[in-house]
Amino acid sequence: MNRRLNASAVVLAAAAGLLAAALFFGGGTDDVDFLPVALAALFVGGGLVVATLAGLLPRPGLDGAGWAFVGLLAGFVLWSGLSVWWSLAPDLSWNLFNRELAYLAFVVAGVYAGALLSRRTVATGLAVALGAVVTWALAGKVFPALVTDGERVSRLRSPVGYWNALALLCAAGTVLGLWLATDRTRSRGTRAAGAVLVYGSMVAVVLTYSRSGIVIMALGALAWVLLRGAAFESIGILALAAAAAAPVLVCAFLSPGITDDGQPYPIRVDDGAVFAPVVLVAGAAVGVATYLLLDWSGPSARTRKAAIRATAGLLVLGACSVLAVSMVRAGGPGEWIDARWHDFTSATDVPSQESGRIGSLSSNHRWTWWNEAWSSFEDAPGWGRGAGTFPLVNVLERSEPIFVTQPHNLFLQALSDTGIVGFLLLAGAAVAAVLAAVRTVRRAEGAERPAALALSIAAAAYLVQSLVDVDWDFVAVSGFLFFVVGALAARPAAAAKVAPAWALGVAAAACVAATSLLLPWLSAEKTLDAYAAMDRRAYETAAAEAHSAHSLNTLAVDPLFALGEAETLRGNLDEAEVWYARAVREQPKNPSAWFYLGDFELQAGNNKAACVFLTRATQLDPFDRPAAAEREQAC
Repeated sequence: MNRRLNASAVVLAAAAGLLAAALFFGGGTDDVDFLPVALAALFVGGGLVVATLAGLLPRPGLDGAGWAFVGLLAGFVLWSGLSVWWSLAPDLSWNLFNRELAYLAFVVAGVYAGALLSRRTVATGLAVALGAVVTWALAGKVFPALVTDGERVSRLRSPVGYWNALALLCAAGTVLGLWLATDRTRSRGTRAAGAVLVYGSMVAVVLTYSRSGIVIMALGALAWVLLRGAAFESIGILALAAAAAAPVLVCAFLSPGITDDGQPYPIRVDDGAVFAPVVLVAGAAVGVATYLLLDWSGPSARTRKAAIRATAGLLVLGACSVLAVSMVRAGGPGEWIDARWHDFTSATDVPSQESGRIGSLSSNHRWTWWNEAWSSFEDAPGWGRGAGTFPLVNVLERSEPIFVTQPHNLFLQALSDTGIVGFLLLAGAAVAAVLAAVRTVRRAEGAERPAALALSIAAAAYLVQSLVDVDWDFVAVSGFLFFVVGALAARPAAAAKVAPAWALGVAAAACVAATSLLLPWLSAEKTLDAYAAMDRRAYETAAAEAHSAHSLNTLAVDPLFALGEAETLRGNLDEAEVWYARAVREQPKNPSAWFYLGDFELQAGNNKAACVFLTRATQLDPFDRPAAAEREQAC
């Protein structure tokens, strides 16, 4: 018994630390933000497996759906890694493979948590973590110094770094808050805290201006009301939280320092000082009201059913009224549908990055990006263009001068990146995850069932938003998802079988994975050092740093560009040409490689060669204005 308690304490501490790192420091998409969290995930996941194989921790279990999920996801990650061999940009494929290795580690951590801890413990820990995220996010409106670039952009995004990702966490927080608030086995104080989490998540999600986040929060709350079996209590908590959030949001939208872009720092500070007490008083009101109302036995069952029906009727009536008015204004149902479809598919920007964007039905170029991904899939249906290559695919396929790193749809991204093979592996993993979650909810008993349901709805929220956004790029939400799915798929732990050789093998694999993570990062750092040395006119040092960067990551073209520039500055033009030409050979579909080679030839006075190379660059990317300008000069 003591040994099991000790094992649970170890897993709880490891999971808590890993999730805190992911939620607060895993928001960025670059290696500076990603690398520490990814290494922590590998350390935790690998360490737990090694501890089991060494006999220090029990062995977690998985049912058939759980094994299918882990196996298919691992197959997808492996396929992503193999795509380096045929990728348009092998360095980008390596980077995404490393990110996905970290996601596998989150699955492992989640499986251990689900096997050694109750679902209630896991869900409670996640609710606390999300409460901390929401608190930090709103604190950024009170203390603007907490948010990087807060003066220029008002949309709420800290600590995740991306508004839509933060909105997804708020949606998950709403569901977990409803679970806590309606859990009759909890103390009144804990249930009141759950209601406050619902309130804070509502305020935060609106301040992200995330249309998908607001819709998904509403869908998650609706799913909870319909499936939980405590509709009256849930609707009451939602109504109370919404009533408290309304005046807070009115205050926010009337304060330029809270919701307008480009506001000076002093205005943000002044408006934040007004916003703080409004947020705190409304939150306290929700907590106190919930605490007091829990003492009330409530109306009869008949009255509860009538109230639920009335609420549902009012919501349906309100939605139908809004829809009817919109159709009348548009000139009829057909015209309304055509207008909305045109709004969604047109290649136009959402009117504003401020609060006015919430009511827009524009896909904000997503329809265009989805078509680009599909076109890319048609070009390479079996194997794909290489994992993580959509930044280059976008440049090759785009019909407008907008650059984007992902098509904002996970499954279309899989089709473009990894072809039908990768798509089937990823889709199969998603189906297996859904089956594992459904089976867990059905098998759970007593207080465990609502906890499993809340976790399942939170995971489903990610799946829905992945159809319209880039959550795969953010460890803060993807790590959270895979941890939750791992916890749902897990079954009770069994006695471990000591296997020292396997333990050493897993430890070695974790070290190899860590090395795979470190090498591209070190190469990028060396490349930056090379350019810094050029700025200091230390050209010998620059060449040495660039050579080191290339040796660390032979798949990347950026070190080759740095080598070419360094050798040019040293006067070694023949050597510089070799490096630029090598970049073209490594990535012949990359217009940047052709541009660098053409620019070098133009500066060297070889206009004929420059014309050929710059023409190729503009053929690959017709929107590359510098290349077009230099081509006109060379030709």
